[in-house]
Parts: sequence; C-alpha cells; structure tokens
Amino acid sequence: MRMPFTPVHFGFAIFVFSIMLFMDPIALLIGTIIIDVEPIFYLITGIGQMHGIMHSTLGVIVFFIPSSFISWLGYKYLKLDRFLPKYNVYISLLSAILGLFSHIFFDAILYNEIMFFYPFSETNGTLYNLISPSAVYPILGIMFLVGALILGLRYYLKYQKKKRIEE
Repeated sequence: MRMPFTPVHFGFAIFVFSIMLFMDPIALLIGTIIIDVEPIFYLITGIGQMHGIMHSTLGVIVFFIPSSFISWLGYKYLKLDRFLPKYNVYISLLSAILGLFSHIFFDAILYNEIMFFYPFSETNGTLYNLISPSAVYPILGIMFLVGALILGLRYYLKYQKKKRIEE
C-alpha cells in the first residue's frame, strides 16, 4: 500500500506529548509529517521517488531546524504558549528530531526502499517487516487514541482542580 501522506503519524506525536508534557507538541507534529513533502513532490512532478533520501537520517538532518522554526512561528504569531508549554529552542529541536525519526522508523517497517541510515548505509537494515506491516497503522491509531485520552484526562483534572480552588 502506497500512501504518500498519512496523518496517522500524528499518533506517535500525540502519545509522546501526552506522557512527556515538556516536549514541544507543534515540533513533534511537524516532525512527523514534514518529511512527506518528498512523496508529495514526487507525485506532483514525477521527479525522484516516493520514499527517497529524505526518508532517512539525512532527512532528519535537513528538516529538524525547519520543523522547530515552524513551531516557533506558531508560538510567536498564534500565541500558543497560553495553551502549551513555553517555547524552548532546545526542547523544540529535540521534539522535531524525535518526530522525524519516528516517521522514518515506522515507514522503514512498511517500505523496503527506505534507507533509514542514509548517508551512512544505503539499505533498510533490519527494520523492514520488523513487525507485521499491517500492524503499523493500527499501532499508530491506538497511540493517537491513548494519547488523546491521556491528554483529555489531564486537562479535565486540571480544570477540576482549578474549579475547586476558585470555590
């Protein structure tokens, strides 16, 4: 199955943020999808390949700063620090790297052509079929649901505590 852009990668970001609230959720989310500019570019132009060298360690190196920068723009212009942890460039960069690596990790399980460690290696290594490819999307979907439930519970409890303090 060839899916050039899959928002199911968001599941990882939502889950990670739900258990590690200090992370930058915007950089995590951007990191999980920005690499998919490569297959979208391929579909529009026919140049390159669906999962080329950007779906690799090289892609993480190329995209981690833009991912963090996009997050910074969101914080600055959308005033997101009213709702999210205060922006920190180091946490944002770490979050972007984690999101990017998660994307290529899950794609490497699905697609043999992913060169996870490129430019250090031009093979997928042992990631392809590490687990059943048919399990990857359900795992990411479950991560999304569990993460959303944890976040919802955290914010509900925070609201209840604030309500009790005000009374």
